[in-house]
Amino acid sequence: MTISKKKYILLTFTALLICSAVIFYVRHRRAWQRDHEDKIFLNAVPFQTLYGWGYDIMADNKIHIHQEFIPGITGKQGFRSREDALLVGRKVIQKIINNQMPTISEKDLEELGILKK
Repeated sequence: MTISKKKYILLTFTALLICSAVIFYVRHRRAWQRDHEDKIFLNAVPFQTLYGWGYDIMADNKIHIHQEFIPGITGKQGFRSREDALLVGRKVIQKIINNQMPTISEKDLEELGILKK
């Protein structure tokens, strides 16, 4: 059984195309990994508690801050809503990104509309 010249050319072209796609994918993946190896991905995840709402600050899918109560005030008071917890969680992330301490003050809570004057 012999392979005709057209089939041989088609097989060769297909094999070269597959090899090129694999090489491109591997190089692209390595470049992406190099660009992201020094970065930590942060996100705020709200959760419901007995007191209302709280949030977790996740860094690369691991909990690094677990906040059940509104920070910066006395007592065990949860957030009124999921959205309030997310607002404060995002403020904490913003502070971390800006190389600030991830603490929340009463002023921060007032600016975010969590506390009323």
